[in-house]
Amino acid sequence: MRKANCYICGKKDLTRDEVGLNIKLIGREQRNLLCMRCLAEHLEIAVEDLEERIQEFKDAGCELFG
Repeated sequence: MRKANCYICGKKDLTRDEVGLNIKLIGREQRNLLCMRCLAEHLEIAVEDLEERIQEFKDAGCELFG
């Protein structure tokens, strides 16, 4: 997997979970990826809610998450 940076704040080397969350919640066509904090602000939800979603996707066997 290539390294990705946050489009808004510039955080370097987004994690596999952050990239997977962008794909699941925004779509595969999304070119401008966001870190967890910026994605939470964009979606107007708490970072903790995103962390819960990641765990739900992992528990469901989604291979986008590490």
